[in-house]
Amino acid sequence: MAVDFTTRLASVSVPDSETSQITVSPTQAFRGDQGASELLGQINRAQWDDWRNRFAPYISALADIADDPQAAGQAAENAQNAMGLAYDVAEQSEEQRRQAYGVDQTAAQKAANDRMSNLSRVADTVTAGNQARISAQDRQSAILAGGLGLSNVPDQVLNN
Repeated sequence: MAVDFTTRLASVSVPDSETSQITVSPTQAFRGDQGASELLGQINRAQWDDWRNRFAPYISALADIADDPQAAGQAAENAQNAMGLAYDVAEQSEEQRRQAYGVDQTAAQKAANDRMSNLSRVADTVTAGNQARISAQDRQSAILAGGLGLSNVPDQVLNN
């Protein structure tokens, strides 16, 4: 069974920010000829290290999702399995309802009901698989195009 998009991002291991432990003396900007340049360099390096530690793992996970050739097929398979389970539960529920009322179907009624149910099951299963495949491909395209970056990841994933 495939791991879904949110689960893959939620499982990204990110260390705590180290930027808050860095102290910078503002008076350093006035030391020597290059004090301000050195201070700005330290700040930029600290920001880069913080970004690399906290956000780069998510970018990498998004790239892996966008690059996964199995993603569309796995999404379609999951949707088809879910649709099959939904039909199985509906059939069991209908059978239990009939039993509760003491109603039995004749062989012809059962055959007609099974035929109609099987046609609906196949059509809905194929539709669910196709829609899931298209959604997975759209998600991969959005990631590659930059339309699904870190700003679109749900807060509960990034703020664990």
